[in-house]
Amino acid sequence: MAMRVTTRMMSELGLSRMNERLAQLERSQRDLATGRRIHVASDDVSGMSASLSARAGIADARQAQRNAADGLSWIQTAETRLSGATDQLQRANQLILEANNSTNSQQGLDAIASELSAIKDSLLSVANSRHQGRYVFGGYSSSTPVEDPGSGWAYGGDNGEVRRRVGEGDTVVVNVTADDVFGFTAGADVFTMLDGVISDLAAGDRSNLGSAINSVQGALDRVLEGRGVLGAAANRIELAEFRARADELDLKTQLSSVEDTDMAEAIMELQIQEVSYQAAQSALAKSLQPSLAQFLR
Repeated sequence: MAMRVTTRMMSELGLSRMNERLAQLERSQRDLATGRRIHVASDDVSGMSASLSARAGIADARQAQRNAADGLSWIQTAETRLSGATDQLQRANQLILEANNSTNSQQGLDAIASELSAIKDSLLSVANSRHQGRYVFGGYSSSTPVEDPGSGWAYGGDNGEVRRRVGEGDTVVVNVTADDVFGFTAGADVFTMLDGVISDLAAGDRSNLGSAINSVQGALDRVLEGRGVLGAAANRIELAEFRARADELDLKTQLSSVEDTDMAEAIMELQIQEVSYQAAQSALAKSLQPSLAQFLR
């Protein structure tokens, strides 16, 4: 038995087809306006998966770059401070050599002692430097790294390593401690040594100045070694940052190839959908139920 196709059924079918064409037209307009062909997972399931993976990789690369920038900031702060310490110790070495010259009067020795005292205070300021509210040379500890509580100079920090993750499985230590740099680990801290020199000069005693010169050189070597450690860390971070930037660029290219609309193709598709929509409208208009007057003719 043949199914009777009514005017209403034809109208509903025509309306359904027109709505489908309208949805496709809207999608073409959206693709062209946004420059993207994937907006929801149903647009392209595999493409959306690749897109999400690329976006996650880009986020990781950007985080690695932020970590690298923070690590370099720590290193630059420490390097700047230790550069100043290097200058101060070189000056201390010159002063002690000068004091060791037998032609210096007591007044001259007192002047040298006074300058050495200022150098010691400057080195103490370096040892207790802060960066972003934390002690640069104190490890993880919040205690003052170097101080004399009355029983002699001591290191109050810890040996914590400040690390920054700058890549997949790649972390870099960005700090050195005052314990190592200023000689507490070696049992010959620069502050106790300078106090001894200053006391000897105030008393006019030059007998220990030869060994003091060696001690200052040892202190200078430790500071330079610390700067070398920081320099090596900075090089690693800069390389890692370069890789992270390159990874981000590659992932953006991949993301673009997955998500971006081919503009020429999108324009052509839009034109096709416009024609299809207009055709659907025309078909629907012809299928609408005739008026009563037309039916009675």
